[in-house]
Parts: sequence; C-alpha cells; structure tokens
Amino acid sequence: MKIIGINASQRNNGNSYQLLKSALEGAKGESNGLIETKVLQLADFEIKPCAAHYSGLHEFKNWGCGKKPYKCILKDDFEEVFQRMIDADGIIIAAPLYYPVPAKLVALMERLMAIVYFAKKADKNYVWPLTGKPFGAMATSYEDSNILVLKILRKFGFIARMYLVREAKNKVFSVDAKGGVEKNPKSLGEAKKLGSLVAKILIKRKERAKKKREI
Repeated sequence: MKIIGINASQRNNGNSYQLLKSALEGAKGESNGLIETKVLQLADFEIKPCAAHYSGLHEFKNWGCGKKPYKCILKDDFEEVFQRMIDADGIIIAAPLYYPVPAKLVALMERLMAIVYFAKKADKNYVWPLTGKPFGAMATSYEDSNILVLKILRKFGFIARMYLVREAKNKVFSVDAKGGVEKNPKSLGEAKKLGSLVAKILIKRKERAKKKREI
C-alpha cells in the first residue's frame, strides 16, 4: 500500500513539508512496514491552469477532457501528478495560506475537477479513479486563520469523491497549523495522528478484503 503527501507550498522544505513528513511518519508507524510513503513537491512540477477545452455552456459535446480516455489535453506535468494520485492508496495534502491557496494547487484542482465533470457528462458509467481513496487535509500559516484553506481542501476531497479522514463520532479530521510548526509544535503531533488515521483505514480495508477472499 502507498500513501502520497502533496506539498502545495512553493517552498519545498517549509512548514507544509514538515507537516507532511510528520503525517507520513505516523502512517509508517501505524502500518509496521506495510505502507510505502512519498512526498510530491508541487513546486517541482509544471501545472498550467485549466484552459476550459469544452464546447460551450448550453450544449455539451464530447471533446477536450470529456473525450475518451478522459485526460487533460494540455501538455505539462499534470498527468504525472494525476497518475501518482491514481497509483496511491491514500492521499494527504498540506497547503499554506496564500490568496487563498498556492496557484499550482488551484491549477491541479481545476484540472482534476474538469475531468470529473466532463467525463461524467460524456459517460454516465464513468468511474473516477480517485473514488474512495482516504484523503487528509492540513493547512499552515504564519499568524492568520487557516479555516478557508481547510474548507477548500475538504471541498476538493469531497468533489473528487475521496473519503475524508474521520475520527470519533464521524467527524472529519484536519490539521490547522496556525503559526507554523515552530510556534505551534503540537501541530506536528496532529499531523502524525492524521497519517495514522489514513493508515488505519487502509489496513482495515485490506483486512476486510482478505476475509472476503477467504469466505
């Protein structure tokens, strides 16, 4: 099993990276070596904004990302990032507060959502490849509230049909690292907990699948 952490910050080794590192450590600790982890640094990839390659507002036609094989027709690193998300069993995103989130993350979400929408328009039986994947959200800022960032990430996870990680009483669990990890070191512990929750979900799913095969 594999969990990827996506660092949406333009700084590869800043607070967002530290949160992801802690989350993935939590996942590894929970899984006893059953889970492989990897950090993707969005700053290292070229991801252009969505170019809206569709026919118009009033009549949908099967072209652009709504044409099989339902892939974005822009040429950059988007497909590589998307494929890594598909190959992963769980996904965690850490994003800093910008205006409101980094531009590359916005572009990534735009492009993914366009494929979801137009592929489904073209094919009612289309199965979105990220469906059901455990998804965790983490946000950080120097001194301002991260509520808006977390709302955006949660909404993204919901629209992308992933499973938002939950804890007791079915409450969605996210990490708000206001003040960054130096001013708010407890956030690293929260990040570790989130990674552990993602790992637990994957382990339980694997155990259930094994029992079904044995029946």
